[in-house]
This record gives sequence, C-alpha cells and structure tokens, in this order.
Amino acid sequence: MQMRSRMCALAVAIVPGILMAFAVRPASAGTKIQASLVPNVAGTMPGFSENGSSIKLDDHLSLKGKVKKVVDGAGARVTTDGVPSTDDYTVEVDVSVPATLTSGTVTVAFDVTNGNGSFAEDLSTNPLFAGTTSGDGVAVTAVRVKDSGGTVRGVGGFAIH
Repeated sequence: MQMRSRMCALAVAIVPGILMAFAVRPASAGTKIQASLVPNVAGTMPGFSENGSSIKLDDHLSLKGKVKKVVDGAGARVTTDGVPSTDDYTVEVDVSVPATLTSGTVTVAFDVTNGNGSFAEDLSTNPLFAGTTSGDGVAVTAVRVKDSGGTVRGVGGFAIH
C-alpha cells in the first residue's frame, strides 16, 4: 500500500510538469515584415527569379533584401556599374504609420552584379517615421522592384502557380 501511495504522489508531482512543458503557448506579435519578391510574370524576360528574392523590414526600421537572377530582355544576367547612378535598380516600399497619420514611399537603390543584387537601408532617420514611439504599428501596403528605366519588374508578395 505504501508503494502505491508513493507512486501516486510521484505522478501527482511529475505529470503537471510534463503537461506544462507541452502546453500550447499564445503567439506573440511579430517584430518584422518579411515577403518574397516575385517577378510580374515568372520566367519572362526581362525579369528576375522569385527563388531567393526577398525583403524584410524589422522593428528597428532596418530594411534589407535581395533580388536573384536578374536578366535583361535578351536573357543575359544584368550587371550595373557598381556606383550610385542612373543604371541602378530600386525597391520601393509603401508604408503608413497610423499613430502619426503618416504615409509615403521609401525608395532604396541598389546595384546588380552578374544578376544578383542586395540592398540595406537604415530607415530610423527617415522623415516618414518622425514622431513615432515604441509600439507604433507600421503597415507595409506595397512593394515594387523597378529596373533602371523605372519599369516595375516585380512586387512583394507571392506568385500564383
């Protein structure tokens, strides 16, 4: 009888701990927006690959991304001159901050080497975010990838297959 009492006491002590270890925890709010960058029409030229092309904006207002396998109208991989100039590609991100009633577009230029380009921009000093405080929500309403001529070659989101 004493053995059974000890086993019951042990079970009472251990089982709640095991259940707590496997308990479902509530999801917390995310600290970044991340999306794929997809060409307007996959597999057409000029354009880029949706595989590996992405963008991220985090709660420190750090905007980063990359575009993979950029090709021109003849299907050749694109290379720009490597310095800020008119041949750069750009990514445009439309944002709004409801707490400050502010909205606008952030544009970041980037070079492409052998079909691959990456970009990074600290937006913490951008006027769109002036007057924001910790906890203010930021909505990303659109993302566009443009070539050096200003033509939209892709967007942020996903492609339907």
